Amino acid sequence: MRIGLRLALITGLVLGAAGTAPADVWDVQTDNDNTTATENELVHGSDQLHDLGALPGPAPDQDWFRLSQKSYSSYEAVADATSGDIGATLNLDRIASDGTTVLQPSVAIGVGYSRSLRWANTTATAVNDEYVRVTSGSCTTNCGSDDVYRIHFSETTYAVPRFNNSGTQITVLLLQNPASYTINGNVYLWDAAGTLIAPSPFSLTARQLMVLNTATVAPGAGGTLTIAHDGRYGDLAGKTVALEPATGFSFDSPMVPRLH
Repeated sequence: MRIGLRLALITGLVLGAAGTAPADVWDVQTDNDNTTATENELVHGSDQLHDLGALPGPAPDQDWFRLSQKSYSSYEAVADATSGDIGATLNLDRIASDGTTVLQPSVAIGVGYSRSLRWANTTATAVNDEYVRVTSGSCTTNCGSDDVYRIHFSETTYAVPRFNNSGTQITVLLLQNPASYTINGNVYLWDAAGTLIAPSPFSLTARQLMVLNTATVAPGAGGTLTIAHDGRYGDLAGKTVALEPATGFSFDSPMVPRLH
């Protein structure tokens, strides 16, 4: 009798715990993430779990995020691990400094329940006054704390540590798009002191290879490369090959993403 009662109590506690989602801590604080006054900032490697449970009123929940965009760099925000009530209708948008204008909506990835938002800052100055906003397009005032998603944020800029076009040596960049969609971007050539020499735009269709003779962009110069683009994190592959015709030697430098 006592054993049966204990088992029933334990089962009830387990089921009760399984049916209760943890509170979204960014919603319940005084300085919350429900408006552009948010203090929740996305940085490279951010990985946060949120819900879209309705606010008192009831009112739809909106999750707002701040971010800093470096010059000549690219970024991706991904919302995934969505629960069933919001999975196909999640809105992930980049919002202007006015808190209203949608600069860019996200696109579906996978089978459509996850969203990806990708862009590049092609200017010479950092951008620190834009936002990422997440809302639900289906459950709004009737969303619960079990209507959850996870948001990830990455800087997607690639780096190549060396190119050299001085003397008789020339450097060729091999840039491949192994993905199933077109990726656009810019190759930025920098001197050894970190001063921008020139950009070189590109557009790669699915599985296309680009061969760029960097001597046509930066003749007689040497330094480093960065690649900013609108592809997903890790969706490009490449390297530079420095050729020395006099000796027949070649020197490879890998293109690497920023690691998490």
